[in-house]
Amino acid sequence: MSVTVSRSVMIEAPFDEVLAVVRDVGSQQTWWPGMLASEVLETDGHGRAVRARIVNDVKVVKDEFETVYEHPDDGLTWRLSGSSMAQRSQEGSLLLEPDDDATTATLSLTVATTLPLPKLVQRKVVTDSVTGALEGLKRHCAS
Repeated sequence: MSVTVSRSVMIEAPFDEVLAVVRDVGSQQTWWPGMLASEVLETDGHGRAVRARIVNDVKVVKDEFETVYEHPDDGLTWRLSGSSMAQRSQEGSLLLEPDDDATTATLSLTVATTLPLPKLVQRKVVTDSVTGALEGLKRHCAS
């Protein structure tokens, strides 16, 4: 059983600046609440992360896992490279759309957990993660 949450936020910063922050996987823990560490393990020919080790604390459990990234022109997509202690699978995207001098960021996250949690609790954890990440990204880009 998986949970999918998608939210958007308007960020008062140019597209290129927001895109640079989103693609800096090694620094995501500075603005993504609950992310304790993000270590880039492999990069592509442009220096962009293609594989990273992530450590998250999402209230119900601390989890460590590897993610694989792709870099479409408008953002970042990822998936879990294999099951972790708390997740059977994870797929996400953080896609951007320019809007004059601002940028709309849309974060979509689908998580299938290995934990015996009611669906309501699972949805709350994923929703809090998505909402917190977008708020953190917005604050980070404004500073």
